[in-house]
Amino acid sequence: MALDIGGTWLRVALSDAEANFLNRTTVFTSAEEGAQKGIKRIKETIKKTASVVDFAEIKGIAVAAAGPVDPQSGVILTPPNLPTWRNVPLKEILEQEFQIPVWVENDADMAALGEHRFGAGRGFDHLIYITVSTGIGGGIITGGRLLRGAKISAAEIGHIVLDPQGPRCNCGGRGCLEALASGTAIARKALERISRGETSLINDLIHGDLSKVTAEIVAQAAFKGDLVANQVIKEAATSLGLGVVNLIHLFDPEVVIIGGGVSKAGDLILEPVRQVIAERAMPDFKHRVKVVPSALGDNSGLFGAVAFAFEELKGAGAP
Repeated sequence: MALDIGGTWLRVALSDAEANFLNRTTVFTSAEEGAQKGIKRIKETIKKTASVVDFAEIKGIAVAAAGPVDPQSGVILTPPNLPTWRNVPLKEILEQEFQIPVWVENDADMAALGEHRFGAGRGFDHLIYITVSTGIGGGIITGGRLLRGAKISAAEIGHIVLDPQGPRCNCGGRGCLEALASGTAIARKALERISRGETSLINDLIHGDLSKVTAEIVAQAAFKGDLVANQVIKEAATSLGLGVVNLIHLFDPEVVIIGGGVSKAGDLILEPVRQVIAERAMPDFKHRVKVVPSALGDNSGLFGAVAFAFEELKGAGAP
């Protein structure tokens, strides 16, 4: 069983060892309701998704959760995009409930693993995965293995600081990549410009209801040629490109994979990132690294969780 707990969506999939999904369910995370109700929703969704088989056949549950998390203890720590979840011992809770092994890992780490095993990262031993959605996260594969931190899941890419005087981030800092380039940041920047009276197709798409401004709406307007929307997305993508350049210099990847909901904007996001790399990366790096979209889309984290679970079970000698 694989779970992906994000700031917006909870996805649960029942899978076999070949990563064939036998059943899956998607519901809102509804993080604003708090961790207690969220855990109840998780338990109910697991049971619903598993109902197509005898539960005794399920060997384990792998959770890809919004970070940071402590994968050793299975505790969700202080995720900015699950602001009501603080130090939640999810591994312990689910193991008590279901009496099978549970692993709790960073969602972007699992997405990186999923892309490496099944998606755009196949054939590469060194890759960086970045998810651009409600927030920004990342996972790094080096030498064919997932990069680990000393205790907390590594590669909190969204909290690289690009502008110390920049907008406040959900983590409490200022000018983080997440505060400048996430879907939330794109919506905020567009709303600021519309609120100042700038003319934009965005207003038509939301029928004047400013509460409906989202990154998806901004992308729709941009595809229609709207100047404000295009400028907002290019600004965010340029910030993302700066973050990628830093990561390229640190890790020398063969490929950088961009996933998450915002990546659905395609070249509106990817081309400015590639342009920043061409302008700012050192010559020995920029001519080798590829920047590509996720091949698995919203399923990256689920596929990674499946791969992780079965590899852990195999390592433990499970049949």
